[in-house]
Amino acid sequence: MTEDQNKVKPTRNPASIQLSHVYLLIIINFLGCLGGYLFYRLVYPVLLLGILLCIWLSFGQAGDFDRIGLLFFRDEQGRLLGPEWGSVIIRDITAFGSNWILLFGMAVMSLMFTLRRYYLQSIELLTMTLGGVFLSMGAKYLFQRPRPELVPHLIEVYTPSFPSGHATMSMVCFLGGALVIARMWPESIARRALITVAVLSSLVVGASRVMLGVHWPSDVLAGWLLGIFWVLVVHQYCSHYRLSSTVN
Repeated sequence: MTEDQNKVKPTRNPASIQLSHVYLLIIINFLGCLGGYLFYRLVYPVLLLGILLCIWLSFGQAGDFDRIGLLFFRDEQGRLLGPEWGSVIIRDITAFGSNWILLFGMAVMSLMFTLRRYYLQSIELLTMTLGGVFLSMGAKYLFQRPRPELVPHLIEVYTPSFPSGHATMSMVCFLGGALVIARMWPESIARRALITVAVLSSLVVGASRVMLGVHWPSDVLAGWLLGIFWVLVVHQYCSHYRLSSTVN
């Protein structure tokens, strides 16, 4: 045997390999926690400032932002742009943001989670939904903003204008449901896709309210921001509770 063949190849200690993996996981978890901490520290003030700006816009006569946004979808005679059957599609889209439809959907989803013994997920969904209804309807009757009269309404409405209940509740239920479901999926691409579709769906529902002439743009924007804020508050609390329960 040659001298090179007699040399013993060095081997790594399995204990050191396992320890290095532990250090790597600690670093990854630390960076994830730090990123989440910074995310919430930055997002909450931005959302609150946006809501306050919308409240300021809701006082008094409608400003240029609301008037231009409302007239963007109308012609010179105040009619909705596009074919006549376009208003039918817009009414169908806006129905997805109805409180009764969303409450029914979230109740069914919560029941499914309960039957599968995912009790915390069920409570999280119910808290988001019922809290969203309370915040949305409470704000409506607190600010008592009248509905726009600048263009004809293409659907009947009976409650005050600010904030948009359809925008608030569609964001709460779509985004909230997506976050709860996405936590149970291992694929990051699937999670991002689900959350993206949920947010886009709420944006479409909110835009339909302006197109129908029953909301000022600031009503819809306030509803989106309020919905995101409430969902993040509940989701962060439930995540902390789940983490503390796991540690204990």
